[in-house]
Amino acid sequence: MTAIQQAERFYQKTGGSMLNDIAYHLRYGYVHITPEYAIWGHPVVRDKGIPELQKDMRDPDAWYVRFAIGKNWLQHFFSLMPYQLPYVGWARWEKKMPVKYFKTENLKRKISYGI
Repeated sequence: MTAIQQAERFYQKTGGSMLNDIAYHLRYGYVHITPEYAIWGHPVVRDKGIPELQKDMRDPDAWYVRFAIGKNWLQHFFSLMPYQLPYVGWARWEKKMPVKYFKTENLKRKISYGI
């Protein structure tokens, strides 16, 4: 199953609109889709409220990853991100976890060490 097929299945399960999310992130952030992985998100300010509602933020300090699936998606994200910001954050929907932000440099270091 390709990454986009997995994404479609996830959005069907959650009741969201994958096409609306992709369109939003094409306008305000980034979208990367290959058969192996899919990622979309946008820049945010960590302490300015709900990431999904932020768009065209001045002086963002984090990338909010709205959706990601596939092997090594974070490595792909770091190699393709439009520009680096100090933090990267995402939520674990299936675990009902809130958005958590991580220092970009710490994540890159963990990836380079294979952790």
